[in-house]
Amino acid sequence: MAMSSKLLDDQVVEKAKAELKLIGKASIRARKLEAVIAASKHGITKVAEIYDITRKTLTSWIKHIKNDNLERLNAPPERKKKSKLNDLQREQIRKWIQDDSQITIKKLRIKIEQDFNLKISASTVHREVLKLDYSYITPRPKHFKQDQNQVTEFKKKY
Repeated sequence: MAMSSKLLDDQVVEKAKAELKLIGKASIRARKLEAVIAASKHGITKVAEIYDITRKTLTSWIKHIKNDNLERLNAPPERKKKSKLNDLQREQIRKWIQDDSQITIKKLRIKIEQDFNLKISASTVHREVLKLDYSYITPRPKHFKQDQNQVTEFKKKY
C-alpha cells in the first residue's frame, strides 16, 4: 500500500463521498471527487498516474475539499461553452412564446434561423426555452383504436 498523505484524512474522504452522492457521477466535478476518494485507498501518485494528471493537481483538489471550497472543483467559466444567443435575442424568443403559447420547438428553431441567421439544434432551443422559465408540455397520447364516444360516456358516469 502507498504511504498515506497528511492532507488526505478520513474527514476529506467523507466530504468527497457526501458531495459525490449529492451530485451524481456525470460531471467533471464528480470525476475529481472520485479521484480524491481513490487516492485515499491507492495513494496520490498512483491515482495521478491513472487519471493522467499531476500530483500537484490532485493535491490541490484535496485542499479544496479540505477547506470546504468545493466550487473550485468546477470548470472555470471561460472553459464552459458559450451560448450563441445574446440577451436581446432571448427577449425576442420570450415575446414569441408569449404571443403564441402553442409554438413548437421546431417553429422556434425556424424563426431563430430566419430572424437571427443562427443555426442551432432543437435541443439547444429547448434548453434556451427552459432557461426562460417556460416548460415544454406535450399532450397525452391517444391510442389509435380509442373510441371517442366511449371516452365521453365513461367521463359522464365517473
